Amino acid sequence: MLQPPNPNHGQNLPFLRPGAARAPKKSPVRCFRRTRSPRIVTGILFSIIFTISVGGFLMSMPSIRLIEDIACHRYYNGLRGKDRVGLDEDIEEELCKKDAIQSQINVLFGVSSFLAPIPGLLTTIVYGALTDKIGRKPVFILAAFGMILSSCYDLTILWFWKILPLRLLWFSPVFAFIGGGEAVATMTFYTVACDITTEANRANVFLLGGCSHLLAHLLAPSIARLLMEQSPWLALITGWSIMTGGWFIVTFMPETLHLRVCTTSGQLVRNAPKEGNLASTKGCSNHTVLTSIRAQLVDALKRTRSATQVLLSTSVRLLLVTFVIGPFCTVSVGLSVRYVSKRFTWKIQEVMLLLSLRAFVNIILLLAIIPIVSKVLMSRLGYSSKEKDLSLSKFSAVVLVAGSICIAASRNISSTILGMVVWTLGTGFSSLVRSLITTLVEKEQIGRLYAAITVVETIGFLVAGPLLNWLFTVGMSAGGDWIGLPFYCLAILCLLASLGIWYFRIPSDRRQQDYVPVPVGEEYLDNLEGVEWNGDLILLESQDRERLRGDV
Repeated sequence: MLQPPNPNHGQNLPFLRPGAARAPKKSPVRCFRRTRSPRIVTGILFSIIFTISVGGFLMSMPSIRLIEDIACHRYYNGLRGKDRVGLDEDIEEELCKKDAIQSQINVLFGVSSFLAPIPGLLTTIVYGALTDKIGRKPVFILAAFGMILSSCYDLTILWFWKILPLRLLWFSPVFAFIGGGEAVATMTFYTVACDITTEANRANVFLLGGCSHLLAHLLAPSIARLLMEQSPWLALITGWSIMTGGWFIVTFMPETLHLRVCTTSGQLVRNAPKEGNLASTKGCSNHTVLTSIRAQLVDALKRTRSATQVLLSTSVRLLLVTFVIGPFCTVSVGLSVRYVSKRFTWKIQEVMLLLSLRAFVNIILLLAIIPIVSKVLMSRLGYSSKEKDLSLSKFSAVVLVAGSICIAASRNISSTILGMVVWTLGTGFSSLVRSLITTLVEKEQIGRLYAAITVVETIGFLVAGPLLNWLFTVGMSAGGDWIGLPFYCLAILCLLASLGIWYFRIPSDRRQQDYVPVPVGEEYLDNLEGVEWNGDLILLESQDRERLRGDV
């Protein structure tokens, strides 16, 4: 009769044969997930950005060409007489630059630009609170899943264009409610970057993250051009595959919610859990299912409310306004492709070379110009990291305005290229301001701060896409130099939005030390003078500060 195996068999033997017992091999994925090296985590983040950016670019440029070609076929197929062209016939790209066709494309892109940010606007606060509660990685993965579904939907509409109208592309953002889409993914990236960096090194990591994106834009246009010469669909499918693979790299990333950089070892160490969190965890088992659900809903409402507390600081509000610039600059990059193609009758493949030039200049800016200037400001002129970021932000704002005007006023391709180069030198603005504003809040509020930033940027996208595309249509209708109207508007908006950085003043060390955490309630403000609110903190005079500490 067979006996069950003895689990203790072999434990009392004096020796075992060599190789009889071997330690299980460690999976590379598990090693990455458990790493405590900030450099490795940063490398994973940059790999994600680079791969997704390459795939996204390989999808975006062929999509523009395919949408233009579809609109062109629909236009000529609807004509009468000799100019009519059937849906199955080829049409030269030059014939698709008519104002009537481009106006239809502007409407399509304008409405799409308005609808795309809505899921992020409605879900960012919730997902921002979740990054501080359940972790960065789950939210990152959820955003990736929603974006992959959205891209699959777009491919389906473009493939069946003969039977499906292009305006069905407007429903693509519905899938972004799963994870919040690009807005939440970007917010999560910056949150993870803050977890694994120190204040002095944070701006450099932000800029290098942008550099990874630009390196992709430096290489991708040449790849896209070669693939599009064969077929736009070849570039589109290749881009989708690469982008999906980039999102898969997220699985290698460790969870950084409870990690911080140790100043002595330079490694990531785990924060000690708060007593309140332990207590709430222990008490969960005593709750009924209904009580637990109710508690979670109440907690979610409290977190949503606390996400807005960072807005109570005047300094934070001033810097938040400046993040409107980013969406307008992002939309203008895609618009510049159609702008140059229309104004100078260039093919889409040829315009992509200008984007490579822009990416090259931006890489030089991030890897050489800004680091060198930062070193001079801090080592020779004695600037602090905050003063350095503030000065560079002001300079970048001026360059953005000058470059936009140069693009709008140019009458030949040479001056347009010059304007794009000048404009590119100011594109480090958002990363610099993001580094500066991060220093104004506590680590526990970083996720909520970035959620607020994402809301501002999302509102900017809601306005930027429809406005710039509508101005492009108006400029084409007016004719002549008016075609540069959207870039004149870009210059004005950059000027107005950057006023926040000029009015901003760095709090002195004395004022920073005078902030004291107190419970939210007006009873602590009675008979106190010189009180200034700053979220959950209040700024007091020295005599009141000492007395309040005793009361609390």
